[in-house]
Amino acid sequence: MPIDLHDLRGAVLNVSFRTEELKNVCTRIEEAQSQFGPHAAAELHELLAEAESFLTTDELIDFRDGEFLEGDSLSFSFGSHYRAAFKAVGENLPRADNGSVAWGQVRRIMLIEISQ
Repeated sequence: MPIDLHDLRGAVLNVSFRTEELKNVCTRIEEAQSQFGPHAAAELHELLAEAESFLTTDELIDFRDGEFLEGDSLSFSFGSHYRAAFKAVGENLPRADNGSVAWGQVRRIMLIEISQ
């Protein structure tokens, strides 16, 4: 049975932010540019836009070559030397048979850190 695209309206990966400062940098291009420079700021905003265009975290990982961190976290590079770390969000995270996070079912992530 084909998927009706109208059923998926609003069914995209949800990205939240650990702090107000991270939210401001990620939602205000001027703040991102002053902190990371114009090129890296544009790449950060592109990463977040891409994230919100997918249905699951697994799709973003495949598209962006995400790097798995400990437990329920992963990171993506942007700019020439920055990394954005995300954590799966939810009380009962979906798990694969081996106990790892089933990223193909994760629909909510939180940006927890940006580092060099």
